[in-house]
Amino acid sequence: MKIKNTLMLSMGILLSQSIYAATTLDGIVKVFPGKPPLLFTAGVLSELEEIQLEFPCKGGKAQCCTKAVIEKEIQLESDEVVADELSNRKMHAYRLKFNNSVSYPDPFIGFAVIGKNVNVQAKGMQFQITDKKVVSTVSTCYSSEGMHLIRREGKKKLSHLYISLGYDVEPNCPKKM
Repeated sequence: MKIKNTLMLSMGILLSQSIYAATTLDGIVKVFPGKPPLLFTAGVLSELEEIQLEFPCKGGKAQCCTKAVIEKEIQLESDEVVADELSNRKMHAYRLKFNNSVSYPDPFIGFAVIGKNVNVQAKGMQFQITDKKVVSTVSTCYSSEGMHLIRREGKKKLSHLYISLGYDVEPNCPKKM
């Protein structure tokens, strides 16, 4: 009986640690004039999720961060190429609504962070994400046809999402991602 209780306690601790480690998710946000903003993520989300995302300001420059809510999950368009490059999990698409009025005259693709009590701060060309005691960095870069979003804790890669832009761009990703 004592061994059974010890095993149950150990399993509970392991489960709580894995839940703790997965409290913050990453996403890619796509904002096009005349269309609702879209969020792509490997997570299954509810309308209660807290979402912070980059948004375009005047001149097309990215600014961090504004809050949004999920309106509903939608089907990925057949020509939409988004992928979880690290874990190969299924990607989900959600239609968003900004909490505050955001004007976006030009198309924009940026990052999103999903989770409760998450602090996001710009640190040069990267963003620092603080979730409880975990501090990680998010950066984006372009390959020849798409954008990569990479989140790391130190040197450990936590996520790597990709979205195809559908046209050629000037690559700026490091050779080793």
